[in-house]
Amino acid sequence: MSFWWRDTDLKPQAPGLKPGRLGGWNDTIEGVTNEQTARLRTFIRSTLGCGCPDDVLEWIQCTHTELTQEEDTRITRIDVGGQLLVYVLEVDGPDGRAEAALPAVIAAATVDRATGCFTRLRVVVAIDDPEEMRPKLERRFNGSAPLDDKVHLHVVRPTDLPFEWAQKSAGGATDG
Repeated sequence: MSFWWRDTDLKPQAPGLKPGRLGGWNDTIEGVTNEQTARLRTFIRSTLGCGCPDDVLEWIQCTHTELTQEEDTRITRIDVGGQLLVYVLEVDGPDGRAEAALPAVIAAATVDRATGCFTRLRVVVAIDDPEEMRPKLERRFNGSAPLDDKVHLHVVRPTDLPFEWAQKSAGGATDG
């Protein structure tokens, strides 16, 4: 699943943005609600602590894919105004699988940041027990991520994510 949107009353495209398909990523689709837009902006500002200027949040593109062969591992790529790049790693099942997958996600995100000329990168890991896993993930991150004060790791619960599929997989939604 993937989606993209921008406010209709704003500039059509900021310089340097690359909308559309990226190699290996699903195509973007339209039709995101205002509520979903607001949830994503809140996630970027509040959960991730992004201090980006408001105009950066005028254009956001999300794409979702399975970066690995594991069916229970999801990667979401969020391009915020062509300046902030966010990779979200979600793993259903044992939290240790996130630790194993993290270096590959960091490698892909680092290359994407460099080739896309993003100024900042945030890698988000969504797991059931972030408090227990945070030290392990931070060690893995520090051993895999570039030494750069504009690259950050965030460890959150799946229910902290603004995506509907994350809420469902974490038991936050009920069937019909």
